[in-house]
Amino acid sequence: MYKLAFILLLSSCSFLIDKIETPLVKTSHESMYKDSPATFCPVEKNIQTQLTGSDNQSQALYLELIKNAGPSLDFLDHFALWNLIQFSIRPDQSSPTSRLQVFMELDGKSHYFDFFSEEPKDQYPFFYGLEWILAKFGKKRSLEYYALLINKNLGNKIKINKEFELFLVKNLPSLKGNTELSPYYFRGADVLKENETSPFIDYLKLVSLYRQNKNKQKIIVNTSLIPFTTEKGSVGKCNYDFNLYLNSIYLIDKVLPIGNIYGISQGKSAFLSSSSQKLESIESLHGTSLFKGESKVRSSAACLIENDGSKIWAFSNQSRDPGQHLFQLVRYGLARSQKTIEVDKLIRHSRHLFLSDPTRLIIESNRSSKDQIENLLKFPLPIYNAEKLGNIWSYTQFKEGNRFIIDDRNPGSFSCQ
Repeated sequence: MYKLAFILLLSSCSFLIDKIETPLVKTSHESMYKDSPATFCPVEKNIQTQLTGSDNQSQALYLELIKNAGPSLDFLDHFALWNLIQFSIRPDQSSPTSRLQVFMELDGKSHYFDFFSEEPKDQYPFFYGLEWILAKFGKKRSLEYYALLINKNLGNKIKINKEFELFLVKNLPSLKGNTELSPYYFRGADVLKENETSPFIDYLKLVSLYRQNKNKQKIIVNTSLIPFTTEKGSVGKCNYDFNLYLNSIYLIDKVLPIGNIYGISQGKSAFLSSSSQKLESIESLHGTSLFKGESKVRSSAACLIENDGSKIWAFSNQSRDPGQHLFQLVRYGLARSQKTIEVDKLIRHSRHLFLSDPTRLIIESNRSSKDQIENLLKFPLPIYNAEKLGNIWSYTQFKEGNRFIIDDRNPGSFSCQ
């Protein structure tokens, strides 16, 4: 009976949007900024280089690395280097075996790329994707060049960040019983903690491993997105079909898809990447400190919006249906945004998530107003609270300039130069 009432109530997703989402948009956002950390570089400052990723320590090391490398590095060099260095920062989600999704702005045009394999063995879509993109844009330098540069300048300077520490703690029993990985990640009886030194990675060895298996690569390269048009006439493209949500069809996963999001902008050129992999078990990648996984994993939800000279990219993960959150942002007015702070406010907004089996609604009550909660309680379905829902990072390009935006719900950092 409960489910029947729910189906009747949600027979039109437009009804759902009107009753739940519209009041959210009209709510004042001022409380969201009280005692809250900044989530993007100041728009009033002239910023030439921006980095974003898991932590500021690795970003400081990267800025030191490129300073030592001299002025010969261009944007595509930064693209290759910052992607590869993620192996040392988040080896659980950034590994040669990971799926790689990339937004890129080059020569005034936005691009989207997605690299993964449906084969489970000896597939390295991360390396394949980097090499494919570099070749597409005419870059002559090899992966070996970047690997040698990192080996010479990075060494074992990277520190464990909070997110990776949580991964290690969660998987402590499996790591302890793994003779290949335990020497890398244990100090005595406990796993490495935040700010302790991350294991050294021989990047040349990793590239050599990829070369040995290059003829075996069966990588799917996806560059297409599905267009949408809002009721207000704004357009965009996403890798999730919003028509499904409009028909109350939700793409709910049994597990919580996670991933590593990071990027660089240099002048008007920029990229934002998301890497992720499925870890059926805790295994070393050929005796290294990297984790061997499969790239056939649910992708981060991705949207590209271009209207009236403005550009917005967004990645969404850490949700059982990451596309729902981007769908909600679009309905709130994401595609009509003309300022970075407008996008930031939408990202900070209280989120909700419809789940099934059993049918229920999950809300961020700590970010909702009293009126919103009272309105939601009128619906004849179970409602549960969550401290936070999802993780959305964005890149915006408006008249005021271009900026990365990180989600204040989760660990993340940015640098402004």
